[in-house]
Amino acid sequence: LEMPFMGQTACDDYSSGHKAALAGGTTMHIDFALPVDGSLLKGYDVWRKKGEKANMDYAFHMAVTAWNQQISREMDVIVNEKKVNSFKFFMAYKGALMVNDEQLLEGFQRVLDLGALAQVHAENGDGVAFGQQKQIDSGCYQPHCHALSRPAILEGEATNRAIQLSSFVGNPLYV
Repeated sequence: LEMPFMGQTACDDYSSGHKAALAGGTTMHIDFALPVDGSLLKGYDVWRKKGEKANMDYAFHMAVTAWNQQISREMDVIVNEKKVNSFKFFMAYKGALMVNDEQLLEGFQRVLDLGALAQVHAENGDGVAFGQQKQIDSGCYQPHCHALSRPAILEGEATNRAIQLSSFVGNPLYV
């Protein structure tokens, strides 16, 4: 809710989104909290502020969209002080949220060390970027071109790669 992404922001906030969810029978919301200015802790604080409008129980998955020592240190605080125990890694959205395989491995190891849960958005980001350019080059700008730019094979490849890398590290993975 209220998620900024590629120059847009989701129009529903915690109040309107939760009211709609409650009307449909959903009673718990787990949102993806994004880093702010490269910081998980700043991101957590921003999402907690958004949550002040909540109409139901909510929690967070912290998104890991880059990898460095600051992120690694902040993950410890997120788990042990903020009590968030799941981290989402994006294998898609090149140039925006995507981490590469080296970052994914480092992140998986850190998640394992903290006793938390790793999860992924599994699409081959490089393949999708290639597919998007292919659609643009062919003049395909209609909504169906979005699907053509990211065929199921790219999701399958990334899902398999995430499972194999997670297995290599030895940590559980939620896809």
